[in-house]
Amino acid sequence: MSIEVASFPRAAASQASGTICHEIRVCRSSAEFARLRPMWSALATTCPPSLEFTYCEVAAARAFARGATVSVVLVSIGEVPVAIWPVKVEHRGAYRVARALGCGNDQEYGGPLVADPADARYYAAALQALRCLEADVLEIRLIESGSALDTALSNVPRSWVHRAIPSRWRCVDSYSISLSEFATYDDFVATRPESLRGSLRRRARRLADDSLVQYGWCQDALDAREVLTWLFANKRRWALARGFDTPFLMDDEVSDFFIDLAGRIDLVATPFVSFVKVNGAPVAASVNLVGTRNIEYFITTYDEKYAACSVGNLLVDSIARWAHASGRDFDFRPFFSIYKERWSNHKSWYETHFVILTLRGRLAEVSLAAEQFRRLVRKVRALACERLSTKTPALSATRHSRHGIKNQE
Repeated sequence: MSIEVASFPRAAASQASGTICHEIRVCRSSAEFARLRPMWSALATTCPPSLEFTYCEVAAARAFARGATVSVVLVSIGEVPVAIWPVKVEHRGAYRVARALGCGNDQEYGGPLVADPADARYYAAALQALRCLEADVLEIRLIESGSALDTALSNVPRSWVHRAIPSRWRCVDSYSISLSEFATYDDFVATRPESLRGSLRRRARRLADDSLVQYGWCQDALDAREVLTWLFANKRRWALARGFDTPFLMDDEVSDFFIDLAGRIDLVATPFVSFVKVNGAPVAASVNLVGTRNIEYFITTYDEKYAACSVGNLLVDSIARWAHASGRDFDFRPFFSIYKERWSNHKSWYETHFVILTLRGRLAEVSLAAEQFRRLVRKVRALACERLSTKTPALSATRHSRHGIKNQE
C-alpha cells in the first residue's frame, strides 16, 4: 500500500476557518508507518509521551510482527493537521478490536493527539472517522472524566455493560503533582506532611551511612538495558509473591519494548529510566514517559530489602526535582497507592470506554460483563478488608479494656 507524504504547516496557522476533514490511512508495515512522521511534527508541542512518534513507531512494529494492521485517523482543517489517532486492529475471538498502540501493558492513556485538547470538534471528527474502521469494537482506555473526549464519547454507541455500571465503580483514582504552582521545589515539599518530609531526610542519610548512593537516570543504552532487566525481574517476583494477576509481567514483551525504545531516544537529555543505586546496583527504578508538559511515573519497583530506607520515595523525590527544574508536572497516573496520595496535590478520575462499531461487536459484551463482575468482586472484597482492618483495632482495644476491668475487680 502506498501512503502519500505531505508537508504540513504548523498548527499555529489559521484553524478557525475552513472545514474539518478526516481520513483513515491503513499501514501494514513499519516503512509505511514511518512515512507519517511529518504529520506528527506539526503537533509535537502538545504530544503526550505515549503518543510521541518514536513510541508509536516501536509499538506499530510489534503490532505488525503479530499480524495486526495499524490505522491512523488524520483530522485536518485545510492542510493543517489538528488531530492524529493511531490504533491497531487485532482479532479477539470472533470479533475485531481496535485499540491504542502501546507497550503491551494496556496502561497508556487513550485518545488522539490534538492541536487543542479543549476543542471538542477535533474529538468528534476523529470518533466519526474511527466508526468507519474495519473493526467491531473500539477500546479506549483511561480517559479523564469530564474531559472533552469524555464528553464526545457520550454521543457514540457504547457498551450497555459499561453504561449499566455506576460511575463510582467504573472510574479509577489518579494522582499528580502540579509542580508549576510552586516557585521552587522546596516550596512544594513544604506543603507535604511532616511524616514524609522528615522521613526523606532521615532515610537518605541512613542509606548513605555505609554505602555509595547514586540518584539519576541511565544515559546510555547498555545501562538502560541492565536497569530495565532488573526492574522487570524484580517487579515480576514482587507480583508472584503476592499472587497478583499481572500478565504483562509474566513474559518479556513489555521489557523488550522499553529496551528497544531506549536505543532510539536521547537518553542523556531524557530521564527515561531513573534509578537509585547502592554500590553500583539498582535498589529502585522506574520507567518514565517524558512529555513536553509532564513526566509520567509509568512503571516502578524497588528492592524490598531496602524498604526501611524508603528508596521508592527517594526515587520519587529525585525525579520530581528534575521535573520542577525542567518546567514539568509529575503524573503518578491512575490507581490508588498510599505513597501517591501523600505526594500528590491533585486528584482526578479516569475510566475505560468501549465503543460498539458493528452488530458483531455486541459479542464483546459477554467478556466485558465477566470482566466488570470480577472487578466488582475485587472492589467489594477490598472494601470489606479495609472496613475489617479499621474495626479490628477497636475490637481489640475493647477486649483489652474489659480484661483490664476484670483484673481490677
